[in-house]
Amino acid sequence: MLAHARHDTAPSPALSAVPKSAPERARSVPAADVASIGLSQPSDWVEMLELVDRCFPYATEDMMGWWLCYQRPLLHVARLDGRVAGFVHVQARPESDTLWINILAVTEEFRHRGIARQLLAHCERLAAEWGLGRLGLQCHEANASALRLYALQGHAQVGEDFHADAGGRYIVHDKALPASAIAAAVRTPAADPRWRCIAHRLIYRAWTRRRARTTR
Repeated sequence: MLAHARHDTAPSPALSAVPKSAPERARSVPAADVASIGLSQPSDWVEMLELVDRCFPYATEDMMGWWLCYQRPLLHVARLDGRVAGFVHVQARPESDTLWINILAVTEEFRHRGIARQLLAHCERLAAEWGLGRLGLQCHEANASALRLYALQGHAQVGEDFHADAGGRYIVHDKALPASAIAAAVRTPAADPRWRCIAHRLIYRAWTRRRARTTR
C-alpha cells in the first residue's frame, strides 16, 4: 500500500546496483542486440516489481509505488523482445552537478548481454541533456561483477559508506562527463500531469491488493 511519505531523496544505498544473489530462471531468451529504453509504463510493473523482489531485499513496496506513480520521468526501462530487460531510476542533484543513480537492475535472463552498459550510457545522455556534468552511484563491496563493470565504464571509486540496515559497506563512485557533451540548452524532465499520477496510483494500489490476497 502506498504511504504518504515522499521519496524524492536518495533511497537506501542497497538500491544502487546492489542485487542479492537470485536464482537463474529456466526460461531462455533469444539473443538480441540493442535494447530500446524509454519511460516506464504500467505494463512493465509486474516484471519490474518481481525483479526488485528477487534482487533488492531492502526495496519497499511503498518506495517502488512512489517511483512508479509519481516519478515516472526518472524511471527508465530497457526492453528486449517485448520484455523488461532492466531499468534504472535516477535523481538530479544540481547542487553537486550530479545525476545520481538510485537503482540499476537487470533481469537475470538478460545479464551479460550489455544491458547494464546501455543503461549507464543512457544515464550519461540524460545527465548531459539535463545540464549535469557527473554521474554518481553506490555499489555494495561484495558485488564484484558490478564493481568491475563500473571500473570499465570509467566510474572512479571516491569513497565509501556503511549502512548496517542495508547490507553493510558501499563503495561510492563518480564519473565526470566530457564538457563537450553537456547540452548548451538544458532540457529538464517534465513531470507527469496530476491526473496521470492519480490514475497510476489507483492502478498500483489495486495491483498490490490483488497480490497481497494471492500471497496469503
